[in-house]
Amino acid sequence: MLKVLVVLVLASFSAIAGIVYRAPEPVDAAQYAGTDNGPLVDFNLTALEAVHSNLDGYGSGVVFRIPGGGYGAETGTPDVPCIRRMVQIPDIGNISVEIVSAETFVLGNYDVLPAQPFPTRSGGALPLKVNETVMGTSEAYPASPVTIERIAVLRDIRVAWVRFNPVSVNPVTGETQITTSVRVRLVSEPGQGENELNRTPMGMTRSFIPVYEQVLGLNLTDAVIDGSYLVIGPQEAVDLAADLIQWKREKGYEVRVATTESIGTTSSEVDSFIENAFNTWTNPPEYCLLLGNEGAVPIYWVGEIASDNQYGVIGTGYDPSIHIGRLCSDTGSLAYTSWKIFSYETEPYEPADSWFQYAVSIGSTDFQDPMMSHRYREIMVNDGSMDVTLYCDQGTYGGIPPTIANISAEINDGLSLISYIGHGSHSSWSTTGFSNSDVEALSNGRMLPWISSIACLNSSFGESSQCFGEAWLNSGTVSAPRGAIGFMGATVSSPVGPTDSLALYQFRGYFQEEMYHMGAAFDYGKIKAYEFTGNNSNSDMHMIMGEPEHDIFCTTGPLVHMTMAHPSQIAAGSFTVTVNTPGGPVENALVGICQNDSTLGSGYTDAAGSVTINVPLIPSMESVTLTGTAHNLYPVQESVPVSGSGIEESAEGIALNVASPVTGHAAVNFSVPGDGQATLTVYDMSGRVVDTLFNGEVIAGEHTVSWNTAVAGGVYFLRLNAQGQSLVQNFVVLR
Repeated sequence: MLKVLVVLVLASFSAIAGIVYRAPEPVDAAQYAGTDNGPLVDFNLTALEAVHSNLDGYGSGVVFRIPGGGYGAETGTPDVPCIRRMVQIPDIGNISVEIVSAETFVLGNYDVLPAQPFPTRSGGALPLKVNETVMGTSEAYPASPVTIERIAVLRDIRVAWVRFNPVSVNPVTGETQITTSVRVRLVSEPGQGENELNRTPMGMTRSFIPVYEQVLGLNLTDAVIDGSYLVIGPQEAVDLAADLIQWKREKGYEVRVATTESIGTTSSEVDSFIENAFNTWTNPPEYCLLLGNEGAVPIYWVGEIASDNQYGVIGTGYDPSIHIGRLCSDTGSLAYTSWKIFSYETEPYEPADSWFQYAVSIGSTDFQDPMMSHRYREIMVNDGSMDVTLYCDQGTYGGIPPTIANISAEINDGLSLISYIGHGSHSSWSTTGFSNSDVEALSNGRMLPWISSIACLNSSFGESSQCFGEAWLNSGTVSAPRGAIGFMGATVSSPVGPTDSLALYQFRGYFQEEMYHMGAAFDYGKIKAYEFTGNNSNSDMHMIMGEPEHDIFCTTGPLVHMTMAHPSQIAAGSFTVTVNTPGGPVENALVGICQNDSTLGSGYTDAAGSVTINVPLIPSMESVTLTGTAHNLYPVQESVPVSGSGIEESAEGIALNVASPVTGHAAVNFSVPGDGQATLTVYDMSGRVVDTLFNGEVIAGEHTVSWNTAVAGGVYFLRLNAQGQSLVQNFVVLR
């Protein structure tokens, strides 16, 4: 008994001091340990802190925290921490966890407070939450040191979110036990599993690799691939955004357009189409642009949360496998909004004074906003070499008190990036009071910033009046542009803590992990914020009003121009392009080859600035457009003539036609001027023969062949050979 009393006294004293446990030597919090009838993972408790606190309406007690660790308790249950990690698992099957070994001991007795919801930035005290069932029982909580929270599809892989619960509390007696280390095995069992991956990936998608690097047990040895670009909206919206859509093709993306007239106008129909595209297309969507407001593309509601995020989630859960953005504009402003993005990317605006390197970070004086606004600024400065002014009316970090006047002046002088964290509303930032009318009063022209807004309701676009994010996107005209190029914000009241982390990891994703597409960096922030906070709604409530593949310029101008060296003509087969600047070759430049609305191929340059692209059959003799783009460099475009060698030309006398896109059986119509031999063949983008629809003798006249299109979605080519002539038509199969 004496030994026990001594332990309890020491524990009580340590709780006052803060740290109650520290690992005797440095250890990794989580580490992959190989396989043995399933993936093995080691979890270790690095340190544990007991924090004294007082909970209004409940009393005083302690909460436990792991320095640098995450939040693990359900609302109303003992407030204990966790370590949360993703582990790669088989694509199919039920997954369970079993403990191989563990080291535990009794820490002492503690009055542990019930965990409360994260406060929202809309203010006001939240009601006390107590789970009487858990807090009134003598059973230890959590019951197991390791649990599987959920199973998710993460683009090219399937993962288990595994949670290490190092602290277990008896809520009645207060006896607290800690697990300092544990090894677990993830076991795959027969039967239908949660969120099975229903396709066989061809490699690892480029924009997800920084996320994959966080997954335990994943071997990043597969080929790096790029997905397609899906556009969804009414036909009228598609027509209004035609230049932007074509630009994405020219950059090198396989762009697929699906109109709501053809796929449906309900959220379930749109979501089903996207999921089917992901599961069946040879090249599934990596980016998805929704064209129009809630009247054009329906809102996906999660309870009371408007959640575009769910359109990018495959199966159930919160982790996006597709980067989603929405041009939240009505038909009156959609052409202008898409023009802003198109002109920004194709012809960057460069006045005499450079503006791309400037940014501001604005923070309120509430919660931890002063510290977080300072941290955001430090990332932009240290990792992005940007010139960033901190606006915060709190002296700790040397910020300037923000006002409508000084923020407006900064924007009008030219900013590339704006970060805001603080209170907000449907139409304003509470810190400064900057509102829709102030956006309308701006005169920043084509110096258009990207905005990250951690505030309540700024993107609540489902309401009858224009929200703050919409105002930034839609204000102005082509002749007098203003506002912003994109806006990230919340559709409802946002929680303090999870939102702070989302923005932090979004900036880390962009500037540190070099995820130079705003949708990709944003989704990295969502997943990392969940790892830390376990907050589900955080991912669903935040959205991008803008284009998800977009990259901002954030360097001192003038932008350096690129050049491309390549053969003088192009034909089917290998085509090598070398991209240079006056300073040397450009690595990781995206080179795209496009003819009209067909992307013929693309690739990224190596360290020598070179890329070799395998060009398929070229539909016509019309010149192709060759495009080079790279982060913080001026884009380059050239027209390249098509060689007659190996090229399919239109022919007099024979004709070929198939309606595109094809969703079911296809009726292929062709005609020949005389009797003789004819072949009708289907090729994919790589030039591989997919099917032969006809091979035999025909008589002069018109003919129709039915094809069941039992292939994955994608771009295909029909080739008719007859009368010594050849004719090619491209078409799209939708799944």
